[in-house]
Amino acid sequence: MAGECHSIGSQSPVAKQFILENASPSTRLLEKRRQMFEVQEALELQKQEFARKEEILRKREEALKKKDLELQESLIRFSKFLQENDSKRARADKKAADEVKSRQQKEKEIEQLTEVLEQLREEKEHVHDVLEKYMQYQRYLESVLESADEYQEIQDLLLRHATLQATNDDLRAHQLHSAAEAEEIRVALQAFTKQKMDEILNLNNKLSQLKKQLESYEQQAAQQELKKDYSLRVASQRTLEYGQVVL
Repeated sequence: MAGECHSIGSQSPVAKQFILENASPSTRLLEKRRQMFEVQEALELQKQEFARKEEILRKREEALKKKDLELQESLIRFSKFLQENDSKRARADKKAADEVKSRQQKEKEIEQLTEVLEQLREEKEHVHDVLEKYMQYQRYLESVLESADEYQEIQDLLLRHATLQATNDDLRAHQLHSAAEAEEIRVALQAFTKQKMDEILNLNNKLSQLKKQLESYEQQAAQQELKKDYSLRVASQRTLEYGQVVL
């Protein structure tokens, strides 16, 4: 089995892919582990490279600090020299300014090197964190493969996850579409209800007007009936009186 895995590692990428596709699950798992070992080995080499660069920067920083101390001591000695020899003051001032400028430049270089060192440290931590996450994810996928018979390859598990994600996206889209349709129906129903309520209100107003007209007609008819009865009584009385006169 180890010979088979070693043989796979020495093949070209195309041949390696072909062999892996036709190899047994245990062989493919060994190949994955070999790849993880190569990644870990590359990380270790990178750690060593970071350590080497860090040591170089540290030594340069110490050398610059030592140089700065020497410059300060030189400035002190030069200041004493200025006090002892006024005739050389003009030349000494220029030299002092150059020394100060050089010291400031060295201090700036120290700051820059310190920033570079800090960036390298942050980059090293970032690479370590990324690799650690990758290794955790790799271990998780391998544990899933060992416990799930239906998945023989990590790619199968990722494909299943992608399918479930697509299905979930479709369901969300359908839910949003259904919600939009429901909102349209609600708005239409609200408009229809308002329209019918307005129609009912208009009909109630018309019915109230018709009732008032009917009451008015009934009152007029009652008054006409009273007038008719009165006219009949008057006519009957007059007829009776006329008959009595004739007799």
